[in-house]
Amino acid sequence: MTQILIQISGADPAQITPEARLIEDIGIDSLGFYEILIEADESLGIKIREEDLLKFRTVGDIQNHLRSMEQPDAQAF
Repeated sequence: MTQILIQISGADPAQITPEARLIEDIGIDSLGFYEILIEADESLGIKIREEDLLKFRTVGDIQNHLRSMEQPDAQAF
């Protein structure tokens, strides 16, 4: 996912930290959010729902969401 964020934003890889804010720190705009959606599906085979994507504020939000998708039963505990 880091590579996708770098590709879309043109940000320095050192800027892509869990705490980095997508809009303010990395420079992802509204079109960039949709590019993330498309690239995640095409490159990683991960389908992120649009309503989930629009809730993300930081890189960590995306990382946490992807982890929760890998372990759907983890939320049952």
